[in-house]
Amino acid sequence: MALKFPSVDFFRELARRMNADRATFEKLGFCDAVMGVRVLGKAPHLYALTFEVYDCTEVRELGDASEAELDFTLQAPAELWREMLESIRQHGQPAPQYTLNSLSHIGDRMQVVYEDPEGHDKLYRFMATIQAYFDNARDLEIEWA
Repeated sequence: MALKFPSVDFFRELARRMNADRATFEKLGFCDAVMGVRVLGKAPHLYALTFEVYDCTEVRELGDASEAELDFTLQAPAELWREMLESIRQHGQPAPQYTLNSLSHIGDRMQVVYEDPEGHDKLYRFMATIQAYFDNARDLEIEWA
């Protein structure tokens, strides 16, 4: 069954997979952050993902960033999210140019939005866990919106 991207169901499936693979995430260390994922396009979407220790405990769609206390938001056009996820699906992990680290640093293709410098720090502190969360899409059938 294909999961639509972007959608709450897509991000909840990644959370379900994360929570079922505790051993992998324990090796990466704890992660305590509320991150936003903003998908830009004709119909933009914003999701809040809550990470607590080794789990993703909540996924919800927001109408506006003020509806949650986000530590940071990763923001990119829908096409860039698609390229990243397709790279993960093709290789089992992203090609080097499609890692979250590369996308948010090299050429700023993906923007990191934050109000507090500590939120910005959380992205880099928990980058391995956040990347592994997205890598759970490696074998998902995705329906692109």
